[in-house]
Amino acid sequence: MHKRCSEIAKMLGVEWDNSYEDRMVSGVCFDSRQVKENDLFIPLIGEKVNGHRFGQQVADAGASCILWNENEKDVPQGICVLKVKNTAVAFRELARNYRDLCGFKIVGITGSNGKTSTKDLVAGVLSAKYRVQKTSGNYNAEIGINYTICNFDENIDVGVVEIGMERMHEIEQLCEIVRPDIGIITNVGTAHLENLGSQENIAKAKCELIDSLSKDSVFIYNGDDLYLMKEIKNHDLPKTVLSYGEKTYNDCILTSFNQNEKGITFSTNLLSGISTPLLGKHQAFNAMAALLVAKQLGLDDEEIRRGFTLVEPTKWRTQLEILGPCKVLNDVYKSNPQSALAALETFQDLTSDEKIIVFGDMFDLGKNSAQLHYDLGKKVAQYDCDLLLCIGEMSKEIQKGASEAGVNARWVASGEELVDILKPYLKKECLILMKGSRGMHLDQVLDELKGA
Repeated sequence: MHKRCSEIAKMLGVEWDNSYEDRMVSGVCFDSRQVKENDLFIPLIGEKVNGHRFGQQVADAGASCILWNENEKDVPQGICVLKVKNTAVAFRELARNYRDLCGFKIVGITGSNGKTSTKDLVAGVLSAKYRVQKTSGNYNAEIGINYTICNFDENIDVGVVEIGMERMHEIEQLCEIVRPDIGIITNVGTAHLENLGSQENIAKAKCELIDSLSKDSVFIYNGDDLYLMKEIKNHDLPKTVLSYGEKTYNDCILTSFNQNEKGITFSTNLLSGISTPLLGKHQAFNAMAALLVAKQLGLDDEEIRRGFTLVEPTKWRTQLEILGPCKVLNDVYKSNPQSALAALETFQDLTSDEKIIVFGDMFDLGKNSAQLHYDLGKKVAQYDCDLLLCIGEMSKEIQKGASEAGVNARWVASGEELVDILKPYLKKECLILMKGSRGMHLDQVLDELKGA
């Protein structure tokens, strides 16, 4: 966002003190630790911290403008102050209005698994022809989406936005801000069973994206997902609806797939010989969604092939890291039964004399969490695994299921113990899969191993 303070005041419908210098704002920030010169700072009130406490600090750091709850005291000096009733509401309105003012298209992506990778793939492919920006990391809840849109350059051609959810009607509310021109649903999994109770309800929540689309929009979805296939029939679809998958009724059909340590190569009925530096067959499906977006936005075949080589993956998602003779398949951002099985499939296709799997707890699985962990453990027996290490209270069930299925499985009590067990493997030619929900902090275990 490159706007003057007076323009931001107009977008928010608030008064601007024209006796104050009409500075240019060149970015939006809600974290005082990250504020840069000429930023607009938006202080938010959380459970533990009130961002207004840092008003003078960000003014001294060179921020141009600050939103300010009208009932807050200690108004900072030396900065343009725009008083609003509620900074969180104003942040949302700023994102909505900025999205209206700018002419770029938005691709909105949701789904239980693969949102971030699909975002990376779409942005990479489209960058072969267009000016593209995407959600940073996984800023996919309301504050993150507001931040993402407000920091899109108004001169880009396409913005790619990841849309997450924890509850029913959340995607509906987020899409009031995003208003995607192209909407993608990657799949319906078991993440968020704790809040939504069933995969049918998860499908309903994901398909709120469809209701945000206009008739002239494009809807792209995983046609192999039975929950999606059933739920979309309950919605008023746009004129253009496209599906992808392995089933022959899909518009984009996977016809071949190969993988090595450098990435994947695959072909579809629409385009052959596609290569991209990601790992896993599940990434081929995410890439097919990106292929359909690229076709809709007018990229030719060579631009699409080149675009797939430009993909910049977000860290901690099935990335192969080299630690001496040892290789680690790093997939530690989140975990649920579907993504864990996808990681196992990827792991299976990579060759090594010795294979070790590390599984941490899977979160938000609801009342069936113990059974789902146990079932995952049983399924490990179908894959090459010399040693399975499980960490976390629920992962005791993974260890139990795996042991009963004949897998050499151990439960470990702490990250420190896990590091001690894994250190000797760093001197061996072996392959380690690390998979767990973010809260299990397996990234810290990996950092310890890197420093060993």
